[in-house]
Amino acid sequence: MAAPFDHIASPYHSLFTPSAIGQLQRKFAWKYIESVIPDLPGFEMLELNRSETEDISAFEDGEFRMVATDISEEMLKATQKKSEPMLMKQRVSAHAFHGDRFEENPLGKKFDLIFSNFGNLNYLSPEAVKNLFQRIPEMLNPGGRFVGVVMPKCCVWEMVFFSMRFQFRKAFRRFGAAKGLYDCFGNEVKTWFYYPRQIRRWSRERFNTVAIRPIGLALPSAYLEAFVTFKRQWLLRLNRLEKKFCDKRRFAGFADNFIFDLQVKS
Repeated sequence: MAAPFDHIASPYHSLFTPSAIGQLQRKFAWKYIESVIPDLPGFEMLELNRSETEDISAFEDGEFRMVATDISEEMLKATQKKSEPMLMKQRVSAHAFHGDRFEENPLGKKFDLIFSNFGNLNYLSPEAVKNLFQRIPEMLNPGGRFVGVVMPKCCVWEMVFFSMRFQFRKAFRRFGAAKGLYDCFGNEVKTWFYYPRQIRRWSRERFNTVAIRPIGLALPSAYLEAFVTFKRQWLLRLNRLEKKFCDKRRFAGFADNFIFDLQVKS
């Protein structure tokens, strides 16, 4: 039986990952992870929910031993296929894991870094996210970090772009009901959008907030490449502007995504 997200595995990897905007946004997440690495107690890493093969490639030259997880068997197959030709294949394993429900450590080991990349947590309901913040500390070593990239409710690029096209329903779709349907590469998937303050509030019992930063404030949403041809020089200018805002916490709730960094309380 196919998992709920098997049908978007191929479109996601073929459309989002190779896009110029997607790659530029992704590099900001990787750069942040690189800044976190020196503070980690070790090199055991778990990638939560969608196992991005591009993320695995980014850590190819590091010392991480990675467990990539996903609810989708197709995503896991893509991960295994990507890691086969790499020298790091002995350090990458893939496991099915339902991040929306678990009551104890399902993998039987602890990690130094748990990473959830672009929008993965948006496929979890508020109740599931709250439960995750309660259970994740049991999977982290002392001093371990939980870093995630989340889509907020307010995306300025999305609002302006679709308003100019008089598509107001799309312009303000993130503000809709907490439980909604979001068009994901021609498919509909239940999606929730979260304010940065919600992440801080739900996690503060078990975590200290290290940082919250915008990703995709100056850079447009990656899927807009399907509507507009962005000239290289304009993307480079927007990328330079993005660098000026990437550490400004107050703008996190207005970007296409925001990254949070939580450290488990001792």
